[in-house]
Amino acid sequence: MSRAERRLNRAVRITPAAERDRYASEWRGDLSSAAELGISPAEVARGASRIARRLRLQRWGRILTGAEGDGRAAVAWAMVFASMPVAFLILPALWLVPPVAMVVLLRAARQGPWRGTDSVLLGASVLWLVCTVVYWWLWGVAFDAADVNKPLPAITKWADPIFLVGLAAFVAFWVALAISVIRAAPARGRVNAPVAGE
Repeated sequence: MSRAERRLNRAVRITPAAERDRYASEWRGDLSSAAELGISPAEVARGASRIARRLRLQRWGRILTGAEGDGRAAVAWAMVFASMPVAFLILPALWLVPPVAMVVLLRAARQGPWRGTDSVLLGASVLWLVCTVVYWWLWGVAFDAADVNKPLPAITKWADPIFLVGLAAFVAFWVALAISVIRAAPARGRVNAPVAGE
């Protein structure tokens, strides 16, 4: 199975069930005839993914407005309100990573020799911040293009790799921070240990 076929299958899976059969047959037909029409199979799969996401979003809008029943609307709104505290807890924590990294690095530079974990902390925090800014910019570019029904600019294909790099940097920061804290704990214990005879 080619990469375009896998991506198209993912698009079919996220398409709302009521419209899945119609769009699946249409997209698979487009994919099989793409070479004859001189269209890239990857472009067909990307188009299917955009439409599937839009259909999913439209369905959520219908559910929230009660177009698919009051019970579903109540459950959907309950899920929205339940997820809000999580978003408020996570997003500020993510934005605090770079400043916290800088404070840790400044303390490390003043109190002891520079270590490899300090370099990882600095590099990971800067990389995470850059990836986050670029990812949200690409997401905005893609959203604007979809909003006016234009094809996605070629640069938006980097959104997923940039997200993964930013996620790896985020994880690396916390791993390096944990290593630094664990490594510093015995040294602090020795400094604070009582001297014999006191």
